[in-house]
Amino acid sequence: MRRKLKTKIRLAVIGGFWLIIAGAMGCTPLRAAESGGSVAIVDRLQQNYDATVDFVADFRQETEVKTLNRSLKASGKLSFKRPGKMLWRYDTPKGQFVLADGKHLYFYQPEQNQIIKSPLKNAFRTDIPLSFLLGLGNLKKDFNATLKATEESQYILRLEPKGDAGGYSDIHMGVSKNTSDILWVSVRDGAGNLTTLRFSEMRKGVGIKDSLFQLQIPNGADIVELGQ
Repeated sequence: MRRKLKTKIRLAVIGGFWLIIAGAMGCTPLRAAESGGSVAIVDRLQQNYDATVDFVADFRQETEVKTLNRSLKASGKLSFKRPGKMLWRYDTPKGQFVLADGKHLYFYQPEQNQIIKSPLKNAFRTDIPLSFLLGLGNLKKDFNATLKATEESQYILRLEPKGDAGGYSDIHMGVSKNTSDILWVSVRDGAGNLTTLRFSEMRKGVGIKDSLFQLQIPNGADIVELGQ
């Protein structure tokens, strides 16, 4: 039972964080947007996202799981390429990956040697964050944004989803003033679990090849298809 719960939590966290990467792709300073508050900042994030072809970044993820009364930690590297391709490759848990190839989403669990496969189009119906990142959504259309704080090096935004947000009710993010990169994002889901994701070493326009997003099935792994 606990293993199934952890799997559900990991899948939920992965789905919820597609939105977060979007703002982390620009390199235009946000200081000029400060006088316009959250609207100007969100406009700049959207423009930066729309102009980004690909990027790579390191990530660190921590989830405070309410039902387990403990934290789950993970880290690895994220690669993204338009349209609709991304790869989360984990160092911890070692060997775990999440892959979107433009048509399907794959989640590999090494401890079970199992790949969960689902159509991206199904995710579009219920997951605003995922649809935004893959170019089907818009921050201003899908969220009400509030500028919660302005610190020396970052803006802190709160995003309130409009309508069906796939179970995510409370989203905060820190946006760098100098680079307009997303420094961190915190998401609380409907079950009260709080997940924080931090990015570093981001590089944009690196020329990622499409072959990176082709599924490589580990030896002996089973594929479980959902939502066909």
